[in-house]
Amino acid sequence: MFDAERQLLRIIEERAFKRGNFRLASGAESDYYIDGKMIEVFSRAAHLIGEVIFERTKHLEIDAIGGLEVGAVPLTTAAVISYHLNDRVMEGFWVRDTLKSHGTKKLVEGKIKPGDRVVIVDDVITKGGSALKAIEAVQGMGCTVVLVLALVDRLQGGAELFRSRGVTQYQPIFTVRDLGVTVDVPSETATAAR
Repeated sequence: MFDAERQLLRIIEERAFKRGNFRLASGAESDYYIDGKMIEVFSRAAHLIGEVIFERTKHLEIDAIGGLEVGAVPLTTAAVISYHLNDRVMEGFWVRDTLKSHGTKKLVEGKIKPGDRVVIVDDVITKGGSALKAIEAVQGMGCTVVLVLALVDRLQGGAELFRSRGVTQYQPIFTVRDLGVTVDVPSETATAAR
């Protein structure tokens, strides 16, 4: 873990990680919650997010970075700013949850095209459904998903879902274990998530 990742983990612990009783988007109950938006739009964290995404993707041959709205919009913005500050050009995009009903009526916003190699970003992966919507949208445009990159993986099946859809490269920057949550995950899943 390099310094920006250590700093980002501390901010996640301070601002986004909560214990209690919560209902997740999937409908499941949880005794903890990670509110990614509390770090994504915070000045001390936003630039760290960009640095971390840049460091995790700079070696890849990719054309664009993005994911499903709303969570991926600030992640994408942080990433493309970091690419710019490192004198590299990178397209950003985001996938609408539903097709735009006016104007261009686009599902994917941003300048990506068939044949582009893309990274999908997400703040918190539970079962992987949000990232999967983004994966399917860009694959439907003829793009190749090179990597799915999450800030935090709750270790509840996302890696397996992506593999079942042909996306074999998945990297969480952190897992809930880094936040002190004990999770009973089969060894294959835990290995794939690291």
